[in-house]
Amino acid sequence: MQVEQQMPFAQSTSGALRRVAPAALAIVPVSMLFGLLAGRADWSLLEVALVGLLGFTGSGQFAALPLAQSGAGFFTLLLVSASINSRYLPIAFTSSPRLPRGFLQKAAAAHMLGDEAYATEHERDNPVTVLVIRATIFLTWALAGVLGAWLGKWLPLQWIGTEVNLGYPASVVLMYLSLAQLRSRLSLAHERRLAILSTVALCVAVTLVLIMLLGTLYFWIPSVLISTVLLSRVKP
Repeated sequence: MQVEQQMPFAQSTSGALRRVAPAALAIVPVSMLFGLLAGRADWSLLEVALVGLLGFTGSGQFAALPLAQSGAGFFTLLLVSASINSRYLPIAFTSSPRLPRGFLQKAAAAHMLGDEAYATEHERDNPVTVLVIRATIFLTWALAGVLGAWLGKWLPLQWIGTEVNLGYPASVVLMYLSLAQLRSRLSLAHERRLAILSTVALCVAVTLVLIMLLGTLYFWIPSVLISTVLLSRVKP
């Protein structure tokens, strides 16, 4: 009886680890770059670890780092981070049915939600698989950031110039995972494929208009809210 109860858990865990491994490996260099820059900005290893564990937002961490160096206040950092992280509203909305039922487990899974985890998950994943996927990426990000900060204390300063666009690797990884997720979703919704693609195109158009009207900083929240409303109407 015990073997029968353990088999689904073991199969879910091993399958989830195999599936999430490529995404987890892909974010290692990005997180190490953040840790490297944070270490050069005199952040301690503990501070880098806490930002990764408590904040856990790649783009938000990269955006907050130069602001912190320039002496920006706490509420400025909070506004920028909240604006960038508002993109998780539609992600959290669509992934909520597969979360665990327990309050603590649900809170942990919600905190560990990220772009890469969402792109790796499937609609029919059980709570165990969701927790394994999100925890793997979450811990990989935090540990890689600390490793980057530690290495930054030993690497020569001239190895990374100021002209290097450190956000580019993260953008490429996220774009690839987003396209892969869209492709997998379309394969499950043949009859609504045209409606989904049209809505995605509309969301992109609305976002571009808001960027021109509001700028690259303040377009985040309204564009995410509008996209959430539009995409929720065509959910497969």
